[in-house]
Amino acid sequence: MFEWLEVGADNHVITTKGSLLNTGLIVGTERALVIDTGCGPRQGREILHAVREKTDLPLVVVNTHAHFDHFFGNAVFAAAGVTEFWAHQNCAVEIEQRGDLQRRHVETIEPEMSAGVGESVELVVPNAIVKEQPVLVDLGGITATLFYLGRGHTGGDLLVGTPTTLYVGDLVEQGAHPSFEDSYPEEWAEVLRHVSALRRRYEFLIPGHGKPCSDQYVKTMADTMTTAVRQARQPIRDTPNDATKAIPVLPYGPEQSRWFIKRLQETRRNSQEAHSKMRFS
Repeated sequence: MFEWLEVGADNHVITTKGSLLNTGLIVGTERALVIDTGCGPRQGREILHAVREKTDLPLVVVNTHAHFDHFFGNAVFAAAGVTEFWAHQNCAVEIEQRGDLQRRHVETIEPEMSAGVGESVELVVPNAIVKEQPVLVDLGGITATLFYLGRGHTGGDLLVGTPTTLYVGDLVEQGAHPSFEDSYPEEWAEVLRHVSALRRRYEFLIPGHGKPCSDQYVKTMADTMTTAVRQARQPIRDTPNDATKAIPVLPYGPEQSRWFIKRLQETRRNSQEAHSKMRFS
């Protein structure tokens, strides 16, 4: 079902059908690291089977962020003996506190996961935490660097770098509009500029979905998001209760534009409230 794409020495990626999720695999001499585990036990088992065709080394798992298609397969890997699950602290908290709410998203593709009934349907919360400082994971002969650049697609997007390859999760999506449901649009654009600058250190950049990307692709994504923020500002100020008037001018589809406006309003309001509390505390 899967075809491996080599993306640098000892770096590989497989893409699931349907969601086009990219799962990364970094193979050392002592351990191998799997990046994102799919949307439930069925897909998790398919990914694990593909990984085991490539290597029989002990495995470590990284979840790039707290969206169901990236961590719902964790229990399959736990059942196979994996004990080390890495994520940013914000991601781990989100999975623990609100992960169950995402089961509704997989009702048609992973009915057992949706119902919470069957084998490997429990949520496995990451237990190895990255905070503000990068973490080096030694796999033997190759080291993966896990690091955080700030809030973007979610509040806890983790990047994974090797000497040749950068895995960025859904901070970058190729072939589709960005998903803004849990995003921080203004901060995301800035994170993308950092990713674009970092891209020159790596031969390959692997998005969460779609094909490997160039630094120019990431820079264009950042510029487009910055433009969208600017285009939405005036309608949000003029008609805060009906900022959807900005939808026709935004560079995204109607659904993505609605979420973009909603999240822009929410994150600005939260920022203003936090600033006010600091002033009067």
